[in-house]
Amino acid sequence: MNMDRKYKKMKEDDLETEFDNLEVEKEHLEISIHDNNNDNNNYKVIDSSNESTVVEEELPIINVETLKVENFKNKESQKPTRLYWVDCLRVFSSYLVVFIHCCNILLKPKINYKSFNGRILIAFCAFARPCVPLFIMISGMLFLDPKKKMTLEMIFKKYIPRIFKCYLFWTLYYGIFDKYILKYDDKHYTFNKDLIIEIIKVCIIRGGGHLWYLNFTIGIYLTTPLYRPIVKDRTLGWYLVALCCIVAQIVPTVYQFFIIVFGIDLDVFQKYVENLVLYTAGNYLGYYVIGYMVASHEFSKKRYIYLSYLIGLIGSVLSIAFRFISCYHYNKNVHNLSKYYNFNVCMAAYGFFVFFKYAVNDWVSKRGQGFLRILKVFSDYSMGVYLIHLTIYHIFYKLNFHSQMFNPIYWVPIYSSIIYATCFVLVHLLRKIPFIKQFM
Repeated sequence: MNMDRKYKKMKEDDLETEFDNLEVEKEHLEISIHDNNNDNNNYKVIDSSNESTVVEEELPIINVETLKVENFKNKESQKPTRLYWVDCLRVFSSYLVVFIHCCNILLKPKINYKSFNGRILIAFCAFARPCVPLFIMISGMLFLDPKKKMTLEMIFKKYIPRIFKCYLFWTLYYGIFDKYILKYDDKHYTFNKDLIIEIIKVCIIRGGGHLWYLNFTIGIYLTTPLYRPIVKDRTLGWYLVALCCIVAQIVPTVYQFFIIVFGIDLDVFQKYVENLVLYTAGNYLGYYVIGYMVASHEFSKKRYIYLSYLIGLIGSVLSIAFRFISCYHYNKNVHNLSKYYNFNVCMAAYGFFVFFKYAVNDWVSKRGQGFLRILKVFSDYSMGVYLIHLTIYHIFYKLNFHSQMFNPIYWVPIYSSIIYATCFVLVHLLRKIPFIKQFM
């Protein structure tokens, strides 16, 4: 019987039976799948035995449509390829969050922007600003992908409850234990009705500092079904990116820049844009959409990749320069022109994202399985590190172990790494407790 015709009639069970009946031992066979990125992939059965000198007759090439490979019950082949560069980016972003807080929160002593320590910490802080935008871009890359199944039921029964549980648990922790029991700021409080009201406000409305990101995530989940159909159309997707960048980033940045540098108040221009009421998910929607659009875009020429790196570098330099200009203008340590929604920060985040997509991806794809397993663990723990790092920072602060103990040029990166490592170990231990694991 002609093998090609025979395979065309095979169902999944028939194909398995046929392989069982082959005279060649199963362990001496392997399926070689040659992927040519088209619908005409070919499958061959190849004799891989090195024990026999007999040349086996090559089986005819089988068309992928004939085999209907989607019916194979090979779970490994059905698993989507893990993007390890995204794991690297997630770990890098979580480290930057720790790093930026070590440069900016509860500093001992409070920094003078004109001092050596102050200048180093301000420069580090401005450089690390893409940390949160990168997290948002990763979320956009994953949740706006039309290939990812996401229904309203999944959003309201799975994703939002999971984030809200984390938010509720950690706001209670930071709002009660971290502030009033640990007393990291050494303030004394009197327990009364006003204090109870303040605790409720912190726990329910404001959250514990960095926990605002969890509330933002819930908001972005609510709007995701609106944007998924839009980004299916590449033209509309890039239009949305341009609209978000102009309205939520470029306009506020230009407005602040003219006030600080030229002393010109463009309040009429700023108010007009605000009155257009184009915001549907705050100033950070642009990052969410950019994450998917850039991740799903392949540059036609290498020079565009290098241009993206240059854009990121320019954005980082501008963020540092603008931060110093703002400090000297207001004669104090301020964050103007280096906030998450400023366009220069967006430029830096874009450059980092593209760098990880291409350069880091090329590097990590050559690593061994041991390294990749460790990377996956670090990536899985990144959310937990984000949630608990501030309380570790507060504990170290209470112990007088802080980021200005030594020269900040080398000590801040080391100090941040110590906090990150401490958080990593703590997350690993806490995840062994079933009740706590659900909040990490």
